[in-house]
Amino acid sequence: MFRSAALIAAATSAAAETITGTIFCDNQFEFYFNGQLIASDPVHFTPHQAVEVSFEWDGISDKVYAIHCQDYASSSGYEYIENNPALGDGSLIAEFSDGTITTSDWKHHVVTHGPTAESVANGCSSSNLPACVVADYGTPANWFAMDFDDSTWASTTTYTANEAGWGRSPTWTGTECCTMTSPADRSQLGCNVDSSGNMITVAESECLHPETVFTGSSASFIWGSDLNLDNKILFRHTVPSSGTPPLPPPETPSPTRRRRRRN
Repeated sequence: MFRSAALIAAATSAAAETITGTIFCDNQFEFYFNGQLIASDPVHFTPHQAVEVSFEWDGISDKVYAIHCQDYASSSGYEYIENNPALGDGSLIAEFSDGTITTSDWKHHVVTHGPTAESVANGCSSSNLPACVVADYGTPANWFAMDFDDSTWASTTTYTANEAGWGRSPTWTGTECCTMTSPADRSQLGCNVDSSGNMITVAESECLHPETVFTGSSASFIWGSDLNLDNKILFRHTVPSSGTPPLPPPETPSPTRRRRRRN
């Protein structure tokens, strides 16, 4: 007996799932699931806060997680270029309610790296920023799409919390996320403002203390091979589908009673 389209649709709907998760990226991220933009980190620099996310999975498709994580860096590769320039370090850690966590199984593509070793050899330093060069390897088109071929991407490098660090922790005042600082001169900018001092909207779920959230988590910090010089990285991870969800058994027609004929 053929299964009706209605039964298939019902099975698919029953298998659909709401997945939640938490992402911490030093400094800013964009998160895609199955090709759709789910969340953008509202804080561009500091504080270093974790962000809750929620999205729908149809219960049938592969799960393709894609995260663009960017450590702040000027065109020289340095931050705080107006007040004791320094090289920052990036990192990403994430976990989701379906059991997906960041590990060395994730793949990555380094978009920007610097300052390059060649520019350092030519005099680039914290006191000679004009000599510094940052290599840009480009952002592949549709890198977040489900059908994007990431077979040539390398596996990520994992780091401990001591190696990656939690950065400058956030404070939620009850209405605002604090305290934002300038990536140029280290000055305090206030609460719920971007790096230019413009007001932004930050929800409490976007201002979580990362060390508290990830205490006891099995997720690993991941990044490229160089915490300090890899500045902007694209990450992907695919969880293969287990197949079409089971369909409910076909309905069995109830027996038909014969009406007795009267003589």
